[in-house]
Amino acid sequence: MAKLALLTSGGDAPGMNMALWAATQRAMERGWEVLGVREGFAGLLRGDFLEISPTEMLSYARLGGTFLGTSRDPAFQAKLPQALKALEAAGITHLMVLGGNGSLQGAKVLSQAGIGVVGLPATIDNDVDASEESIGFDTALNFGLLILDQFRDTAEALPRLCALETLGGNTGFLAQAVGQAGGADVLLLPERPLPFEQLLEQTRSAIAHRRFALIVASEGYPDLENTLQALSEQVGLRLRFARPSHAMRGGRPSARDRLLARRLAEAGVEYLAQGYSGAVLVQHGQPERVPFDQLESHKALP
Repeated sequence: MAKLALLTSGGDAPGMNMALWAATQRAMERGWEVLGVREGFAGLLRGDFLEISPTEMLSYARLGGTFLGTSRDPAFQAKLPQALKALEAAGITHLMVLGGNGSLQGAKVLSQAGIGVVGLPATIDNDVDASEESIGFDTALNFGLLILDQFRDTAEALPRLCALETLGGNTGFLAQAVGQAGGADVLLLPERPLPFEQLLEQTRSAIAHRRFALIVASEGYPDLENTLQALSEQVGLRLRFARPSHAMRGGRPSARDRLLARRLAEAGVEYLAQGYSGAVLVQHGQPERVPFDQLESHKALP
């Protein structure tokens, strides 16, 4: 009998639980046994598996986080023999990995060792190369937009320099989406740092029109806090800086993220059944197969 293991790695992204349920449901329709791997690649190295069922997973599908837990292990490649031994001992024939760039690189290493594995993009950063979208991004975007809208309410009543920092690591996809959806006056993206004079000009222009300015910045923007403080002093408005931090990773997944997670997970099971090993990414709005070797280390902002 085929046996599928499901592994969530890296940061937790809203929608991971939905993907786990959908994959379990589709696999069991095929007569496969399904195991979950506790705590990502660290749990795989320990051989920490548990049996899961669609009925059990459905109660978690609507929730944020990941039922299985997650972890990071930058040295995973060096421990590959230990991981292969654990998979063999558990009788695993197929593996599905959900996570960001680092997680997909771990899946690639296992694939190169002969394991049938698919990797699904699940990260609020939305920075997986060749994928238009990733599980969790829409939920984080809507959370950030809610904060930005509420910031605007406050700024319209009491003029201030308002800056919202999003997660995103050293990428600006989330910050850009939040800022564009919410009509921010200035975007501070790590990939496109602004000369201070240009930042000052954009901010002063906004203040001249509306008495306040809204800035959205990614956490990876260089020297962000000092830059914002200097800007506040130059324009003469008190700074109000919001940093929701890892709250952006949580919350119940949006309808879009639930549907995306389900489609990717179901497609992943079908591709595994066909003998495919590689990434399953979103291209032209559809789940598409992309060999691990075609993934680059950096995705460019549009």
